[in-house]
Amino acid sequence: VEFHDWILKGYETYQKRRPADGRRAGRLPLAGGVVRLPQSGMTVLASIQDYGGDMRGRPFPICFYVGFPTAQWPGPTSSRLAPASRVVRDLMVLGREVSQFLRFPGRFETHFGQRGVDLSGIDRQTQDDSWIGQARKIPLRDWFAGVKSGLNIDNPQAWVRVVALWGDKIARLESDTFEPTLRLPLAAGLPVEVQTAGWLRWLESRMDLEQRTLSLLVSGEPERGVGHLSVIAREVAPEDFLLVTNAAGALSYLDDLSKVTPAKVEGENGAEAGGPPPDSSEPAGTWADFVAGVTATA
Repeated sequence: VEFHDWILKGYETYQKRRPADGRRAGRLPLAGGVVRLPQSGMTVLASIQDYGGDMRGRPFPICFYVGFPTAQWPGPTSSRLAPASRVVRDLMVLGREVSQFLRFPGRFETHFGQRGVDLSGIDRQTQDDSWIGQARKIPLRDWFAGVKSGLNIDNPQAWVRVVALWGDKIARLESDTFEPTLRLPLAAGLPVEVQTAGWLRWLESRMDLEQRTLSLLVSGEPERGVGHLSVIAREVAPEDFLLVTNAAGALSYLDDLSKVTPAKVEGENGAEAGGPPPDSSEPAGTWADFVAGVTATA
């Protein structure tokens, strides 16, 4: 019930803020995530996609989801994310298959009657760093090329420097009262699970994720275009539904790394501003090096 309320109230908020330039502009991208529900003490793994509707023609999102007690799965941290990523991926695939089925219907039970969701590994004992091996095979220059179109910075060396300064700011603010909402870019054509775990590893050196029950939302179908990972380090609110829509920029409390510029972040880090301008060469190292904070300069 709490998850239903979050979806429906969030969707109502989106309807009020959605772009006014036609139906297509207001469509939801396929999204998925981990939503921590404070009142019921439950965690929901879900896929969220474009509209269903009722007999009166009123649209609403289609969601496929499973829930379990939040106390069962602390974190999430980079080493605990793998089972949840698998479940969310399966639910997003299911969403696509049902969408295809509705266009070419047959017997629903034949296609989906035996489908289940494997929740193995969703517990506090899970430790899985296998994503690092895949991250070491992704050159940072390739990752940057996959996100470049969605950034305000087209110089790769400048962007690496800005990310470091932005991360320093997070580390300085880290405390029991620090409840940020962060949005991080996901590169097109690269594994979403590896990128999501990598961003959590990057955050782990700046925030104490072991003591937090973060909610995570992935939106934008990164396999086809630039996507986003939203990290909610507090209780979820109905407005957070906008993070999986094209109206995310309307959230005043959102810190979006994709929108950061050198002038803004260097101005906030006074002593760090200035120095020689970065060159335009491609950054060296791999995605694993970058999230570990030891990226080499070319």
